[in-house]
Amino acid sequence: MTTIKNTNQAVSGSYEENFAKIFGDKPPQRGSFIQGKDGKLVPRETYQRERVNSPMIMKPLESFVSPIDGQVISCRSQLAAHNKKHGVTNSADYSGGYIEQRARERNAAGERYLKESRVIDIHKAIQKHS
Repeated sequence: MTTIKNTNQAVSGSYEENFAKIFGDKPPQRGSFIQGKDGKLVPRETYQRERVNSPMIMKPLESFVSPIDGQVISCRSQLAAHNKKHGVTNSADYSGGYIEQRARERNAAGERYLKESRVIDIHKAIQKHS
């Protein structure tokens, strides 16, 4: 009968020594990290990805029910056809300041219209009473 020596004790001692040599005495930092161009690990929440002008692969669209007509939409071609049929777009198509910019444009157009209509009304009143 052969006996197998328990090597865990011998390995555990060298493991702890090597761990300390590699990582030092500081406790491990938990979280999710991304390796930057400089090779350093950056926490995922603070990582700033560079914008690259290249093709990208989009993940598959998750099926959902349209709030407009109750149709189940499961692919991008169905979504495009649905949007075209109902004259709607996705909120992701607009940048953060898009809505504010459009509101400013509408207000400016309304102010121009009101000013023009006041000028016309004043000219009509002057012609009528002169």
